Amino acid sequence: MIIILLFLANLINADSLASQKTNELREMQLRDGIIELNSTGYFYYTMEFPRPYDIVIYFVAPSCKLCNDLNEHYQKVAKFYADSGALYKSESKRAVFFATMTFNDKNKQVFEQLGFISAPNLFVSQPHIVFVPQDERERYLRDMKWTISYTDGTVTAHKFLEFINKRTGRQVDYKASTSEALTVIGVLLGALTFGALVFIIARPLFLNPKLWFIGSIIIFIICLAGVVYNIIHNVPFFTQNNKGGLQWKTNSGRQQLGFEGLFLSLGMTFVGLTMVLILKLKVLVKHQQIDPFVERLVYLTLFICIFLIVQFVEENYRQKSHYNPIYWPPRHYIKGPLNKDQGNSF
Repeated sequence: MIIILLFLANLINADSLASQKTNELREMQLRDGIIELNSTGYFYYTMEFPRPYDIVIYFVAPSCKLCNDLNEHYQKVAKFYADSGALYKSESKRAVFFATMTFNDKNKQVFEQLGFISAPNLFVSQPHIVFVPQDERERYLRDMKWTISYTDGTVTAHKFLEFINKRTGRQVDYKASTSEALTVIGVLLGALTFGALVFIIARPLFLNPKLWFIGSIIIFIICLAGVVYNIIHNVPFFTQNNKGGLQWKTNSGRQQLGFEGLFLSLGMTFVGLTMVLILKLKVLVKHQQIDPFVERLVYLTLFICIFLIVQFVEENYRQKSHYNPIYWPPRHYIKGPLNKDQGNSF
């Protein structure tokens, strides 16, 4: 009986402490907009049981230009969350609070514990971090933190929201200000007006099928390469590697350089156009006498080009993600009739 009473007493105390910590964080964020944590506050609010809430922490350093540039976007996201009611627990979601921590001698231990060697960093801390074993903590932290760098392109509130929403399970949307909305509307109206004038002036040119074919290819290359995304987020075309040399691609699945996307897009476009060329080759040369051997050699060369480019594109996908395409079906795949052979899906 005594053991049961002690258990109930501890349970009541835990609930009381959880409510107290939640209320303290909520009051601080409502008062300051962003909670300023030191090492003591970090260990108390994130690493000590009980803690029935998520807490997003933006780790910065003094004299860090990128940290200061992104602070406005981080504050926007914190306000979006607060306005959506995320500071309060819902039926299926935990409360979410937003904090920041600045690197100094007193907070150095926290940065080292999380493996941060540069700034800024974003970390989404969930309640079960308290119970994650030490040997599994590194893997857990890898999924919950984001070391931001210039190779990420222009990091905006949209990117912050995407990262945080995925880990908190909430779907908080970006809310554009009145000036932002009016700017977008103005740009769209201006573009439509300009497009209409150009079409009226050059109408015969726009009705040319060859122009549409070339335009479609250009649009396809631009869309496949992510050019619009790269422009919006100011993604660099090239960067430098650790040895100071030119780097045209990254091995990270979350990052892409401008040249990398364009190069792979051109490769895939070349494969598609080459397939069309193979089908139309006889039509294109129907009035010319071509030696059968030369014709076969041309076909063989085109097929080899397609094969090599597909291999190159697949290799890049393998390096950047868990997706692991291969040109030939794996050895363990079932072979047999059409309805059973697993290799047919490729």
